[in-house]
Amino acid sequence: MWDHLKIFTLRVSFMSLKSGTLPPYLGSTVRGIMGHCFREFVCTASENKCFLCEKRENCLYVKYFSNTGKEAGAINPYAIYVLKDGKTEWREGEECVFDLTLFGHAAEEAGIYLDAILAMEEKGWGVSRLPFKLIRVTDAKTGKLIYAQGRTWLRNLTYHLMDAEEREARTVFVSFDTPLRIVTGKELCSVPSFSNLIQFISRRFSLISQIYTDQRLEWNENAILDMAEKVKISGHNLRHVNFGRYSINQKGNRLELPAVEGWILYEGDLTFLTPILEAGKYLHVGKGATIGFGHYETFYDR
Repeated sequence: MWDHLKIFTLRVSFMSLKSGTLPPYLGSTVRGIMGHCFREFVCTASENKCFLCEKRENCLYVKYFSNTGKEAGAINPYAIYVLKDGKTEWREGEECVFDLTLFGHAAEEAGIYLDAILAMEEKGWGVSRLPFKLIRVTDAKTGKLIYAQGRTWLRNLTYHLMDAEEREARTVFVSFDTPLRIVTGKELCSVPSFSNLIQFISRRFSLISQIYTDQRLEWNENAILDMAEKVKISGHNLRHVNFGRYSINQKGNRLELPAVEGWILYEGDLTFLTPILEAGKYLHVGKGATIGFGHYETFYDR
């Protein structure tokens, strides 16, 4: 199922040069700064909004960073995950580490994302414009160096195929360590069922495959969801998270993104569905994957 999807994860480490305060979930901040840098490199019509720009069909920024919407929807070929997220007070010398995972054609063009990451040193972070210095960039899978101390090892920008193997299991503990936004009928799902997870992961995987690998998946979604509905929740501890971020397109320039965070224990015949659940650890689940939402870890009984 996964042998067509190329994937590459850049692990990036920045060091704070001053003390200060930043938002609790830095994925939105990281994406915003990276997006500004990306657009400055490639955009030749910066006065235009992307969805109105006549050049958007051939624009690398639209294609690889901020998709304005095509046949399969406005989905982007990457996910950001800030390690040890939730921190707000930063002291001089502390490191912020995040993963940028690229999918499909984007994994083949990792160099343009690296250029944007290098340029992030020139931007201040957050409202207070805290300065950060880039310490290193590595391949999260192999640990090989890609950047350190002004040197780059471009030969280490090597993608691989997604690894999401089947596991025999009847119980899985799913820990959501970043805010989770699964929205059904315009309402936030406060306790997602297992079928909710599988449906949203498989849909995201299908859309990314369609746009960024030129391959449409042929699978029996109804049969998969029927199996997923038989897996039940046997325990959970979820708390609501009120998060908002700056958005020029929203009234008051603020977009509210209510979410949940915590864990759920699922039980049932999981074996056939574990590859989808494992793929979701790369893809993330629900809304906001590009700003780090929907990341989780899995722990099985076998």
